Amino acid sequence: MAERKKKTTKADATRRQLLDAALAVIAEHGYAEATVDRIVEVAGVSKGVAYYHFSSKADIAESILVEGIGDLIASFGVIAEDAPTATEALISMIEVFASVIFENPSFGRFFVAELWRPGRAWSEAMRGHEQRLLTLLQAQLVRGQREGTVRSELDPAFEAVALVGMVLTTTLYYIGEGETRGDFLSQRQRFVARICDFVHHANVPPVS
Repeated sequence: MAERKKKTTKADATRRQLLDAALAVIAEHGYAEATVDRIVEVAGVSKGVAYYHFSSKADIAESILVEGIGDLIASFGVIAEDAPTATEALISMIEVFASVIFENPSFGRFFVAELWRPGRAWSEAMRGHEQRLLTLLQAQLVRGQREGTVRSELDPAFEAVALVGMVLTTTLYYIGEGETRGDFLSQRQRFVARICDFVHHANVPPVS
């Protein structure tokens, strides 16, 4: 049993190593130029090891997105269950989302570049993940409309998509290409708070 667990742990570590290497290569060269040869070179493993874990480059890319978005979906689900109000839920969701992109801008750039790109190889698999993420945000916007904290004239489905786009592009814009990353990391808490404050005030009904 211990030996099997050790092998599983090693396999998981190798898989993670390949995903991290692929993300680094994609961030530097773009998906089209991110060959399996480049990925295994960065990962320090053989091609055979890569193909043991993944069937193709598209499979690697899909796994990066599925796992990253899956983690967000899990966090959003917990927030939705625990938050006493829609406002608190939305702010917490945006805070988590912005923090994830802030900490891993390579994932954020890949997310932006590939999530809604027509003709991507993983469209079918990703559609469900996209929709789950958007549905969790949309549900809190609808909840906020019921609670009177989100403007009733807003279209929750449109607003959910807008929130995802706003968090991704705004966070990546302020992070830049990495040369000022250290400065922004030191100010992360204030930066994320700004995004949350913007989202809150953009949705709140006007005072009558």
